[in-house]
Amino acid sequence: MPPPPRFVDIAIGVSILSWAGAAIWSNLGQRPLTILIATSLLHLMVGVLFLLRRGVEQQGDFATCLMAVPAVLVGGWVFGWSPSDWNISTQLLFVSGSGLAILSFVFLGRCFAILPAIRGTVVHGPFSIIRHPAYLGELAMVVACVVAAGLRWEQLVILLFIFALFAIRIRVEERLLLSGVEYQRYCRKVRWRLIPLIW
Repeated sequence: MPPPPRFVDIAIGVSILSWAGAAIWSNLGQRPLTILIATSLLHLMVGVLFLLRRGVEQQGDFATCLMAVPAVLVGGWVFGWSPSDWNISTQLLFVSGSGLAILSFVFLGRCFAILPAIRGTVVHGPFSIIRHPAYLGELAMVVACVVAAGLRWEQLVILLFIFALFAIRIRVEERLLLSGVEYQRYCRKVRWRLIPLIW
């Protein structure tokens, strides 16, 4: 018999909260302190939300979740090969992206989810401007990591691939969310998914 979902949420939340502190100590000297603090604050927020989030109303099926997983994991992969030497502009971009992601998570509150699931619809804060502000913040962090590593054509190809992964994640997530009338109303009010006037 699988463990109850609430137990899993608590176990994941406690685990992520431990990363929030460990990330700074394990990476001291390897990356700027601003980057480490931003990363730890993001982990802290995610850990707290796992502990507090409400039960799922409808979980995405296996195929939907599988299609979203690469975009979930890619940020950690890119961060792993980012350099120790970041200039001020890349630090500002990373911190701004993490700030937007954290702010989005604050407004998501107990509706927070990692994989596609229906836990409620949030329409306030940054969600009143675009539908997926947390993903925009995550993408800004990814771009900062890639630029910090040095922009070569290989990195540009990787960035395009990462943007495609996020677009797939958004598409499969919205396909699930649009099964609810509340989210359909929200989409009529907030037209743009990620970047106003573009998409």
